[in-house]
Amino acid sequence: MMELVIGGSGSGKSAYAETAICREHCRSLEEDKDAFLYYIADMIPYGAETEKKIAHHREMRAGKGFQTLEWYYGLAEHITAPDAPPLEGASVLLECISNLTANEMYEPKAAKMAAAAEAVIRGVQMLHERCRNLVVVTNDVFRESGSDSEEMVLYKKNLARINRALAEEADRVTEVVSGIPIQIREKGKSLETNKSEYPAGVTLILGGAYQGKRAYAEMIFPGLTWADGEEIPFQEIENAAVIDRFHLLVKRWMLAGKSAEDLTEKILGMNRKIIILCDEIGCGLVPVDAFEREYREAAGRVCVELAEHARRVDRVVCGIGMRMK
Repeated sequence: MMELVIGGSGSGKSAYAETAICREHCRSLEEDKDAFLYYIADMIPYGAETEKKIAHHREMRAGKGFQTLEWYYGLAEHITAPDAPPLEGASVLLECISNLTANEMYEPKAAKMAAAAEAVIRGVQMLHERCRNLVVVTNDVFRESGSDSEEMVLYKKNLARINRALAEEADRVTEVVSGIPIQIREKGKSLETNKSEYPAGVTLILGGAYQGKRAYAEMIFPGLTWADGEEIPFQEIENAAVIDRFHLLVKRWMLAGKSAEDLTEKILGMNRKIIILCDEIGCGLVPVDAFEREYREAAGRVCVELAEHARRVDRVVCGIGMRMK
């Protein structure tokens, strides 16, 4: 069994993941009383802030039977090392993929930029092959409006690629919101994501950056001509079948001195079939720049209006689409 757990900072994902792996481990002990329970810790203690977080997690794990493995990068090398702990039949909690990805990208002896995603994916797959139970924790850092540096874009793309690959590998994918686990996929249980007729009116597909919205849309509605929200001329909006990166269209529209409300009215007033893919950008820190704050809020409000009138609304997390309406 492999479960991928995703959530924002302070969402309760760690507590849920510990409960999940301990539950599976207890089941394992019914068949093998000598089965091991491991916690793979990959947060490097750089200073007071990280040391405080590490101490908090140790306190959470205390008395639960975990053996801690401090594997900051190079999972595959640790797993195959001559002195590697016995993983066959074990239950393992890996926390967390966001730290592991950063370590593989930036630590001097790690995989480095280009190979980071492959190194993480390969290591987790090897764990999955050897362990009886594996719970992997990852972070949602994809839903904010602030402009990223080139390094941050690469990091987010790597992390999103890893998350999508692990979600595909996992038997279960769970999102934790304010301590509440929401199961977004379990193998053997189908979601309403099969190919569909192109519905009348607006279809809205939401999700964080790099979550696989376009691949999901192309699976549901194949063969359509795409327009990019960063490039489409305003006069061509009325002819577009699909608009990707709609949040950037909202931004351009506002920079041109037009109101977001006018854009909403324009789209709804067309009264025809159109698919809109939009990044969720309302999370993260509130931007310092006044226009960025206005744009972030406007993009959210436009999506609220479109969702209210849409014939279909879907959300994509880790490449997994969920129909919301």
